Amino acid sequence: MKKTISISFILLILAFSGLDAQQLSRDFWHDGEVNLFSGETLKGKMRYDLDNDNIQVQYGGTLKSFSAFQVESFQFFDEIMKMPRSFYALPYTKAGDYETPTFFELFTEGYLTLLNREIITYRTTYPAGMWGWGYRPMMSAVSIPVLEDAYYILEMKDEKVIKVTDIKKQLNELMADKTQEVESFVNANRIRVDRRGDLIRLFDFYNSLKPKGN
Repeated sequence: MKKTISISFILLILAFSGLDAQQLSRDFWHDGEVNLFSGETLKGKMRYDLDNDNIQVQYGGTLKSFSAFQVESFQFFDEIMKMPRSFYALPYTKAGDYETPTFFELFTEGYLTLLNREIITYRTTYPAGMWGWGYRPMMSAVSIPVLEDAYYILEMKDEKVIKVTDIKKQLNELMADKTQEVESFVNANRIRVDRRGDLIRLFDFYNSLKPKGN
């Protein structure tokens, strides 16, 4: 009996520990390339911090940090997501009335360019297997980091980055000149704008309807 209880307890502890071990790409070093405004290009291991618009780069035996004021763009192969990712420093008004260089991830570009800044939120949950009789938790709730997308749109005609606050309303306004085509595409392909992949497909479709350079 004691042995059974001990094994169960160990399993519960392992489940508890696993919840707090979420792998976030920003915590890892990735192979990539940085293009500076000075014209210099650096290749090496890099780690990014969107909260502070800063990246760290290991190259030539040195470690250097660069802000969005110094970096034009950077690209890397994400070892966690197993995909290439590209970021650009664009002027954006965060607070007040002045613009500052800010890092945005490029999802798709065209007449309407879809950008993103991932944000970390914390989800409160109880580890699996931590519930006792009567569905009462045997241990306290834990908070686990969860990545969420914060979308932005860059419109070609005014070249200004706009934060997405009401995706359906803003898309209806921005794509109003192709309403019929867009609605048909959304219905035929069961597009949901709350899913990243669907949103990228929608932007690609709309951009395909616009003359290049217009």
